[in-house]
Amino acid sequence: MAEQRIISADSHFVEPPTMWTERVDTRFRERVPHIQQGYKGRPGEWFMCENLQPVQVGGFFGSGKSSEELPEHLKKGFEVAPKSVWDPAERLKEQDRDGVSAEGLYTSMGMLLFGLDDAELRAACFTAFNDWAAEYCSYDPKRLLGLGAVTLEDIPAGVQELERIAKKGIRGALIWGSPPEDKPYSDPVYDPFWAAAQDLNMPL
Repeated sequence: MAEQRIISADSHFVEPPTMWTERVDTRFRERVPHIQQGYKGRPGEWFMCENLQPVQVGGFFGSGKSSEELPEHLKKGFEVAPKSVWDPAERLKEQDRDGVSAEGLYTSMGMLLFGLDDAELRAACFTAFNDWAAEYCSYDPKRLLGLGAVTLEDIPAGVQELERIAKKGIRGALIWGSPPEDKPYSDPVYDPFWAAAQDLNMPL
């Protein structure tokens, strides 16, 4: 009987708290996603960016917590984060512990950035995330399968970013779950992007 291999198709990074401020283009340095202590009198660390609703970061590390434990857990921040947030070697240890051969890894905080009003800021944040994810996964590209994020207001720029991150070893990309009503995915304007994804073997 062949050895069974388990590959997670839906795992997540949690981006370190200073990743955005360290990596986003300096033009946006004062506007990037950041972590704030407390929000409107509520404790904990909060993920903040422009028009987005603030989110308690403790929730990103809430897996395995019971509904009774979560309220107290959410008062905490990155001090309760697993070491694998920063260290891909620790991620491999987690895989070994869980009996997992490899993981497809998606953004956590970056998913919220699809809701940013400013498309240029969103693109800059995604570029920063994609670079960080590629570096993280380069530790073991056979077991750490990074998925990038690409915004599609500008299709040629989206194609360029997809090509760029494919060269860095990223294995696929997140795009809008729901495109703008005036630009549905059936619109031929997206055809160059679909073609690029197909040519690069990059699932979306």
